[in-house]
Amino acid sequence: MSSENVKLEPSAEAAQLSAARQAADRTRASSAAVRYRFIARPAPDPEADAPPLARLLRGGGGKGGEARLKLYLSMLWLARNESHPVMQYSAQEWALLLGYGAKPAGVRRVQESLRWLDDEAFVELRHRPGAASAIHLLSDSGDGRAYEPPGIVYKRLTGKRAKPQERALRNDHLYVQLPATLWTNGWIMKLSGAAIAMYLVLLHEQRGEKKQVWISPRIGRELYDISDETRRKGLRELAKQALIRVSRRALHQGLFAESVRTRYVYDLDPSTLGHLQAHSPFNHPDPYAALE
Repeated sequence: MSSENVKLEPSAEAAQLSAARQAADRTRASSAAVRYRFIARPAPDPEADAPPLARLLRGGGGKGGEARLKLYLSMLWLARNESHPVMQYSAQEWALLLGYGAKPAGVRRVQESLRWLDDEAFVELRHRPGAASAIHLLSDSGDGRAYEPPGIVYKRLTGKRAKPQERALRNDHLYVQLPATLWTNGWIMKLSGAAIAMYLVLLHEQRGEKKQVWISPRIGRELYDISDETRRKGLRELAKQALIRVSRRALHQGLFAESVRTRYVYDLDPSTLGHLQAHSPFNHPDPYAALE
């Protein structure tokens, strides 16, 4: 057969970008809204239940946590402004969006993730004979309730008709905005689960302000329930991909200190996800090496 007649399969990268463009056309959302309560505990407490982010990463071991996190965040993006959303996309469509391709192994990863999310009350699956299961999205606060966009709920709880006890709950619906370019520029495929988790943590630390942040090992464990290994791996990966800038800041030690102690601090600009292409051949040097 002539090579001119051979239909080449698109690369996984090209297939992911194509799927993301089509998803963007469908949702018309420039970001995914992710509640603070998804990312962190309400207050540092190592004895409290783990926040949903940590639960998704840890449950099941292996790379299952990464697939679950990417899949659930994708659902939040597609449901950006919908109350009680129901999605009826096939496992193959989700696999293409996440960069797993259309092969059986990638589809199985999605199917396993969907079953886990259903078991843990992040979604409710309703099976339909001969068709893809209907996915009823549940709240990203992890309480098993039907999903409502946090911005809509916050506005309702701060309105004139809201009762005092309702207004007291409004902070449960504060949220960060995860840019759609995580998908449309290919980063959902490129970044590990640890890197995406730490990106959300940095967004949470910034609270919408452009400021340097740092995450101590203690805060990583007590507020986010993220291990030291995951924290270090995720931050280093983000820095090497030039999605965050890392620098050192001197610590104030009081009078008569004999040595100067420093800590790493991080600058995050979400627009960088749109300026950089995940599959660019440029190889960024390790930014930590220049600081050591």
